[in-house]
Amino acid sequence: MYNFPETEKRLRRRISSYKSSLLKEKKKFGYVNDGAGKRYLLFALYFVLNDLEETRDYIKWYDNEFPDDSGEPIQKLCWALSLRRMGNEMDARKMLAETMLSNLYMIPKLLGQDVNEYDIWHGSNMAHIGYVGYLPKEVAASITEAESQWLRQEHDSPEFRHIRQRYIQIYSKLKSTRDIDKRKRLLSESDSLLDAL
Repeated sequence: MYNFPETEKRLRRRISSYKSSLLKEKKKFGYVNDGAGKRYLLFALYFVLNDLEETRDYIKWYDNEFPDDSGEPIQKLCWALSLRRMGNEMDARKMLAETMLSNLYMIPKLLGQDVNEYDIWHGSNMAHIGYVGYLPKEVAASITEAESQWLRQEHDSPEFRHIRQRYIQIYSKLKSTRDIDKRKRLLSESDSLLDAL
């Protein structure tokens, strides 16, 4: 489990340390080779800190530094909720949909729902139900009641339900499909599921 800082001072110190480490890598190698995932952990740290100005600056830096990064479920959840706190409802909704597809179990678990793992192909360890256990309790505790209602409302919306159901159908087929062209077509459809949002 991740050892989360307990005070604002320690949160800021940890953020400063991680950012400094990432910037040193950039200076030394010309790019950031973040094998430890600090770039993702910073989203959780900023979310709990709730300094929206610093969060906004970090998101801009991250987008510029990692434009093709596929991301990570906890990062995406914190990103979505931070965008909503900033009043950016449209981007928050799209990021929440990305969160949902990166791990089908995280949002329902946060909402206190019982959920079983789907019999589908999981593209990475981050997509499995067990990954939800890595969500820091400090992140969960920082989600307000209004934010929980928003998570529920969006997760239960017809658009999210449709996207989720089709995603599950696609990944169920991927579990048994070995033909490379068919897999490519299914993955391509999966990649376009959020285009309508």
